Amino acid sequence: MGKEVKLFTEPDELLSWLDENDILMNLSKEDGQILLNYMEGHGYAIGIREDHMIRKDLSEEDGEVVEYTIDEVIDIVCEWNYELIRDADEKRHNPKDFMDFANEQNCYESLKRDEIRLDRMFDRTIYAKEIEALAVKLANEFISNMNHGKDVEKSVAAVSEEVHRYSTDKRGR
Repeated sequence: MGKEVKLFTEPDELLSWLDENDILMNLSKEDGQILLNYMEGHGYAIGIREDHMIRKDLSEEDGEVVEYTIDEVIDIVCEWNYELIRDADEKRHNPKDFMDFANEQNCYESLKRDEIRLDRMFDRTIYAKEIEALAVKLANEFISNMNHGKDVEKSVAAVSEEVHRYSTDKRGR
């Protein structure tokens, strides 16, 4: 297993690698920093091994290294951001005192700012493209069902079933 792993420690390293490998995500330095910060905050780092992006588990000295795409990085960071927002929102609505409220409010607002950037990044992933294609397919099926005399409840049930199938069979938000 003598394959050398190079971890990204600065956003410029990540952005340069994406550019050199024609991965057209058009991320800013701030976007790259957000991704690196969330990964590190959850005990992971991203980098490269040979010509492939990887994710390394930092919780152990010889932590697991797996191939990982930038789409997967963005997807998991969006998920973590959502969970942190939910937790911060709960804490700010149930503070111990005013100082606790102020701290949680600041945390919540920071996470919401991250969410805006992350949503823009997510829109460039393969998962966003899959979701958009599914939405178009479902809208067309719904319209077709309505045009062929099916009742609204059956049409909605068919759309709901397709959404549920996607959410359990595929990645994405």
